[in-house]
Amino acid sequence: MEGIRSERSSEKLPPLQGPVIQRTRLQVWFIRVCSSILIWTCLVQLVAVGELWHPRLLTGYSGYTKMSARREGSLLTSYPPARNYTSKGFLRVTCNGGLNQMRSEICDMVTVARLLNLTLVVPELDKASFWADPSNFEDIFDVAHFINSLRDEVRIVKRLPKKFSRQYGYQPLVMPPISWSNEQYYLQQILPLFDKHKVIHFNRTDSRLSNNGIPLELQKLRCRVNFQALKFTPEIEELGNKLIRIIRQKGTYLALHLRYEMDMLAFSGCTHGCTEKEAEELRQMRLFNGS
Repeated sequence: MEGIRSERSSEKLPPLQGPVIQRTRLQVWFIRVCSSILIWTCLVQLVAVGELWHPRLLTGYSGYTKMSARREGSLLTSYPPARNYTSKGFLRVTCNGGLNQMRSEICDMVTVARLLNLTLVVPELDKASFWADPSNFEDIFDVAHFINSLRDEVRIVKRLPKKFSRQYGYQPLVMPPISWSNEQYYLQQILPLFDKHKVIHFNRTDSRLSNNGIPLELQKLRCRVNFQALKFTPEIEELGNKLIRIIRQKGTYLALHLRYEMDMLAFSGCTHGCTEKEAEELRQMRLFNGS
């Protein structure tokens, strides 16, 4: 009887395993749910921190992808065919002053190089003045776009050929051109110097080309350099667009340049959108200030 009872009791044991298995599965499911919640909470916190501090871990890849796409787009940009001409020599320029002033100087020097049929070396930016900005041209502007977008007007190179470098003992003519000079000064006084010197270095370029009385073609080239050729690097453009998006989230806004006054407008030399009367007022202002 005892053997029969023990067999019967052993037959009743298997039904007891069901609650144990169910309880184990419930524990596993509970652990998975808690783990998922914990992971999502951490992810949300990381994203929130990323919006404030923009760590490269979260934003670097997407930013890199956008900038890479932008660079590829610039490579696919249709540029004009290169102008075929015999270069009279190399023009090296060192800009001086603040960034806005140096931008204007670059426009002038491109125009001078085009006028004299020279090869322009990518301009050097001022690092020794009040602002003490260590940036190079390529840190601020898209060099490839600058060179290619102007190749139908003037040949631009990133650096001098080795045979014309100081390391090889070559001594260029270093000089500042006369301020507010017209095209005749450059044709009659500067161009003949290239018969003797293959490289001339303008060590100051502020206001060295007049805004009055120069041919319209030269003024058009100035404006083209300013508004088309001088394009910021993808990193700077991305930062600028990001700031604009943040500002726009608050609604409409007004951007005020506290230094964009009449004298700056006058000395830019650009009268696009002005009436004839307004253009004449700007011209008189330049004359009054000794341009």
